[in-house]
Amino acid sequence: MKTLCHVSQSALINNFTVFQALMGHAQVIPVVKANAYGHGAVAVTRILRDQFNCKMVAVATLEEAQELGQFFPDLDVLMFTRIFPSELAQLPSNAIISVTGWDDFLTLKSCASRALRLHININTGMNRLGMRPERVLEAIKNPNRYLQIEGVYSHFSSSDTADQTVMRKQKESFQQVCSALDDIGFSGLKHLSNSAGILNDPELACDAMRLGISLYGYDTTPGQRFSEQLSPVMTVLAPLVRVSSISTGESVSYGETWTASTKTRVGTLRIGYADGYRRSLSNRGIVEFENRSFPVIGTVTMDHIMVDLKDAKIPTGEYFTVLGGGEKTNAIARVANQLGTIPYEICCGISPRVERVIIAE
Repeated sequence: MKTLCHVSQSALINNFTVFQALMGHAQVIPVVKANAYGHGAVAVTRILRDQFNCKMVAVATLEEAQELGQFFPDLDVLMFTRIFPSELAQLPSNAIISVTGWDDFLTLKSCASRALRLHININTGMNRLGMRPERVLEAIKNPNRYLQIEGVYSHFSSSDTADQTVMRKQKESFQQVCSALDDIGFSGLKHLSNSAGILNDPELACDAMRLGISLYGYDTTPGQRFSEQLSPVMTVLAPLVRVSSISTGESVSYGETWTASTKTRVGTLRIGYADGYRRSLSNRGIVEFENRSFPVIGTVTMDHIMVDLKDAKIPTGEYFTVLGGGEKTNAIARVANQLGTIPYEICCGISPRVERVIIAE
């Protein structure tokens, strides 16, 4: 029996619809990098294309663009990371390259031997990737016959924090560039907001927005004002593979970090840190079965976790929810908060050996 990651089609559709309503006529660009934040890029893209006729998705790497190019040759795929000259021959025909700096632009300009579709990433303060604002106008005015500059964008560094000072500065910087581009008749796509950005300020819509973590059901705005409208898409389940009884004084798992204070029924579930169930949940995690909660006992191992079954008579082969959605005690957002991290990391960390299953309610 396999460890499973259930992907709710109805939750995905709901979340996209929430942002589509917020955006009005502006385009929503689903971000499906990192295997759609662990949910399955091909399956998620297919649902959104079929349900909403999406014209563009965004990924990080060339390999991700190649994968989607095999399944969706007519879908525009925007890549966020830099593409080097040695990789241009591998570029799918439907890929759009991000220009990540002035040097990147000059390199592409000098080595391009076929038409390349580009969006310029503008560094308005994130200081990760991007062209300085003062260089953008020069780049737009000076392509060559191979460079097709179809859009410009930037990325917020702190749209999910209560203090919006930096966000406002980035907004102003981007708007100044866009105004200058309007003056020279540039008609390409302009996009600035991520999930938290548009929830904080719908006026940041521009021509489009990039919908990332909130597509998968998580509200990262201060106070999580929109959490009730969003539905977590991912649920991770693991089968019970063994039930045993241990006596008082016996320990469980590596390092004897948990010792029974009374006779205990131990359940072993087929999931471990190789599947993305974090080792830091040793003696801290909670799993659920039919609305009952059971604590993880002992150290999380590579392939298994152990739980205290208490008095529950559960046969092997039954599936437990180990990472859930909504208000469950093991909801991914709660687990992330418990571990001092973010839902992105938990979702992205679910490994490829966990089978993704689309649940079409």
